[in-house]
Amino acid sequence: MRYLSITGFFPDEKQDDSLQFELKVKDYELSQALAQITESKTLEEVEPGELEMTESQVRQASELLKVDFPKGLEYFIGTRAGS
Repeated sequence: MRYLSITGFFPDEKQDDSLQFELKVKDYELSQALAQITESKTLEEVEPGELEMTESQVRQASELLKVDFPKGLEYFIGTRAGS
């Protein structure tokens, strides 16, 4: 089953590429809603790889998931395969 993962990293100018935030979204309905927010596609249509999220998308994802995303990070969303 495919699911979405949101990761957060410091901006490039910090010169620290270590993972600062990770959230796996395995709920199918939430993943579908996130796919619509970030790519205007269904989860099944989202291509493999990662996409940088805009501030607006991060805000919408935060509201949808009821998660406070740490400030000052750049966020990416991508598909993952797993059970």
